[in-house]
Amino acid sequence: MSTTSLRRSSGLLTILALFLLMTLNPARADHAMTGSFAVHKIKAVYIYRLASFIRWQVPEDHVARYCVLGRDSTTVTLQKLFTDKDHLGQFRSVGNLTDASKQCDLLYITAQKLPVLQSIPQYEGLLTISDSPQFLALGGMIELRAVGQQIKPVLSPHHLEKGRLSVKSQLLRIALLDDAYPVAQGGQHEKMD
Repeated sequence: MSTTSLRRSSGLLTILALFLLMTLNPARADHAMTGSFAVHKIKAVYIYRLASFIRWQVPEDHVARYCVLGRDSTTVTLQKLFTDKDHLGQFRSVGNLTDASKQCDLLYITAQKLPVLQSIPQYEGLLTISDSPQFLALGGMIELRAVGQQIKPVLSPHHLEKGRLSVKSQLLRIALLDDAYPVAQGGQHEKMD
């Protein structure tokens, strides 16, 4: 086996170990991500795993279509996940949001591409993800945010709802919620005149 093949296999094993840890216990996996894995690898695994924690209005046997807008170390790692092993799902790069709305279920937008976009529309059935701190304010659904030594998914319930997507409880347990659009809580009633 060549040195390149060994390095490639070693990197894939690291990504797969993180994937297994997140599959078996997402809360513990989040706690374990304190520097033993490269940040871009953690983000790529999160993006890949998010399909398991989102409810789309599609048949259960639907194969998730992963897309990226831009190129960075996270997108390269995500692409490797799809080319090194047989995975459920399809991977492609897209040129714009309109193409993504027609061809993708999950769209990761690199921080370098985000300044070109004035806003992120909530297309029905398209989960938008980025690691940019401005992402949720522009209309994105999930930001992968560095919190101390961890990467945490930060959700915008308002934007997810506009895209007709819902989140499973396993993701809610480890995620942070963006409260830019407060969610109405039970027990609060408006006074009728």
